[in-house]
Amino acid sequence: MTTFARPSLLDNRYAAIAETSAYTYDDDDLVNYADFLRKHGRYMTKGGYVDSSRRIRSLHRQQDDPISSSAGVGGSKLPGLLASFGKHATSRSADISPRQRLKTDGQSVIAISTNLENKKKEFDKQMRLIEEQMIKAKQVERETKRQEGDIKKEQRSLHHTLRELDVDATRKRFDAEKNLSKNLEEKDKIEREFVKKREQQTKQRTERAVDTLQATKDKDRKNLLMCNDLARQYRTKINQLDIKHKELSRLHLDFEQKVQSKEIEENRIKKELGEIALALNMEAQKAKTDLKEFQHQTSVHVKNYDLERRRLSGDITLHKSLLDLKQREGTHAHRLLLQECGEHLVDMKELVHEYYRNHYTPIILRKLLLHHTLRRIVDTKNRLENIYAKQRELNKTAIVAEQDRRAIELMTKVEDVSNRRNQLMSQYLRDKTEKSEEKELLGSEKAKVRYIEIETRQHEDHLKHFQKVLNKNEEQEHDLYKSVKEAESGRRKKEQDVKKLQDELVKTKRVHAEKIKQEISKAEKAERELEQQLIKEKSKLDKLHAKREDSYLRLLRQRGQIRENKSLLETHEKEHERLLRVQARSQSMQSLNTI
Repeated sequence: MTTFARPSLLDNRYAAIAETSAYTYDDDDLVNYADFLRKHGRYMTKGGYVDSSRRIRSLHRQQDDPISSSAGVGGSKLPGLLASFGKHATSRSADISPRQRLKTDGQSVIAISTNLENKKKEFDKQMRLIEEQMIKAKQVERETKRQEGDIKKEQRSLHHTLRELDVDATRKRFDAEKNLSKNLEEKDKIEREFVKKREQQTKQRTERAVDTLQATKDKDRKNLLMCNDLARQYRTKINQLDIKHKELSRLHLDFEQKVQSKEIEENRIKKELGEIALALNMEAQKAKTDLKEFQHQTSVHVKNYDLERRRLSGDITLHKSLLDLKQREGTHAHRLLLQECGEHLVDMKELVHEYYRNHYTPIILRKLLLHHTLRRIVDTKNRLENIYAKQRELNKTAIVAEQDRRAIELMTKVEDVSNRRNQLMSQYLRDKTEKSEEKELLGSEKAKVRYIEIETRQHEDHLKHFQKVLNKNEEQEHDLYKSVKEAESGRRKKEQDVKKLQDELVKTKRVHAEKIKQEISKAEKAERELEQQLIKEKSKLDKLHAKREDSYLRLLRQRGQIRENKSLLETHEKEHERLLRVQARSQSMQSLNTI
């Protein structure tokens, strides 16, 4: 046996037989394999393989039969003759009695010796054959052991390859199952997406159809509402026009009544104006005559004054003395006289002329004449003032009459214009109502025709829209079918690529398995360190969070205090402003009181 070969199973079997055998033998007996087989091995006979004890028993039976058949006593010598075959023969010979031995010795010695020789020859032949066969078997066993070692070597590599193949097969099966599950998931996902898209498309179609129907209904509703609104507006406008016509007729009546009343008042005013004009003419003539007389008198007085001025120069002293006398008698009358003399110098001249004419009269008559002349001056002055007042009133009445005349003319013109405008408005309204009625009739007819045309156009538009939608959907379906085919071809290509990548991945997995273990250990250490660091950072974060909460609460308290302080400041500012206003008012009142 070679050193690398595994121990034979036959050795194990022989060891088990040696351990379980009832016979004990020394190591010297193992040197001769033939002696060992003679003692303990199997023997080949016509009936098959038998061990030594069984063969001894069979031989004992075979020898026992002819002895019993030839002579009944010869059997007692058999155990002594069979002592050379083994220990069992000696044990059986001990059982035979010595008397039987003596009886059978003489009878069966010849037969037994011949039989023993024959058996011995046969036994030797058989033993030679067995030895040859055992040698051949030993050689065959050695060759088989060598082949077994070679086969085991080959089996090891085959076991490794089979194990690798099993691993690859399981991995490939697992990857194939994974890819198949992924493909099934992708297929389910694509189917779900396709179903969702189809549902969305159907929803969009239905929504579009519903939207279009609602839009058409809304348009129809709007058109109906517009028609109803226009009809309502038309009715309201007609009612308003009727009301306006009634108001116009009422205004015409009121205007005619007012015009009649104004004409009556105008006639009355004209009569009054005529009377006033006559009175004014009379007063003007009277004033003219009075003015002529006054001018004539003044001219006469002026002439007389010019003529008698020379005479008056000598009598100035006398006049001054008279004036002094009048001042002494009454300053008031003298003042009035001076005023009247200053205003009416001509009357004063006449008075002086009369005075000079009557200077020889007594003083009492002179006083009476002076008083009479003064009264006449006052009367004339009052009369002139009355005349001037009447003249002013007459001028005012004339201006008012002129204004009334112009106002009447303007009113007549305005009435003419308003009448013409009313006529034009009525004519315009009639024409407009007639045109509007004609337009309404035409519009109603056109609306009926247009409504039918609009419905037909809408239906045509719907048909075109749905045809376009169907064409788009068919195109989308074709595109989706193409995309599915492309996806299938891509999937196959990717499947091949995936298989290649899987093989590479298995190879890389073997290489990286150890690295992964090392990396896992490193990662576990890093994770532990990170966990510890995370715990520390969490504790710091909790501290910072608590600090932030405290600072936020302090900030809220500070803001509340600031709001309270602001409110107090505003109240104090308002109170201060109020006190300042009160102080300013009190100071202004004090200054006014002091003033």
